[in-house]
Amino acid sequence: MQEALAQLGVDWPRFIAQTINFAIVLWVLNRFAYRPVLRLLAERRTRIAESLQNAERIQKELAAAEEARREILQKANEQAARLIAEAEQAARQQGERLLKEAAAEAERIVQKARERAEQEQQESRAMVRREVGELVLALTAKVSGKVLSPEDQERLRAETVAQLPSSERFDALRAAASERN
Repeated sequence: MQEALAQLGVDWPRFIAQTINFAIVLWVLNRFAYRPVLRLLAERRTRIAESLQNAERIQKELAAAEEARREILQKANEQAARLIAEAEQAARQQGERLLKEAAAEAERIVQKARERAEQEQQESRAMVRREVGELVLALTAKVSGKVLSPEDQERLRAETVAQLPSSERFDALRAAASERN
């Protein structure tokens, strides 16, 4: 067999030396190249797995944050709508109150004007009665040709005022006289 191996060109010392060299190279490569590469690949695999887990977690957090944002936005919109409705209601009530106050003020002004007109009308009537009384006295004095005593003047004045129409009849007579003119 040795001869057969020798014919094939197998040189045992060289073969053993090459086998030892191959074993040393295999051990060196295994120790300094293959194991670190396997370790790097394992670390990379774990980092990728962690990244995927982080991505899923971030995706869930993002979805939760988006949902929270929607809820906050919806609550803010509801609150804004409620505030607008309250402001409109307050404005409506304020407007109604101001209208009522303005109507009451207008009514008060009209009432004062009526009272003042009534007072002026009564003063006018009193003045007209006085003037009519004085005219009657003057006319009576001229017709009778004598000077009337203060008692006579007062008596004539009272009779004239008593004979003057009442205020309702006086108003009707004055209106009729105005229509004639």
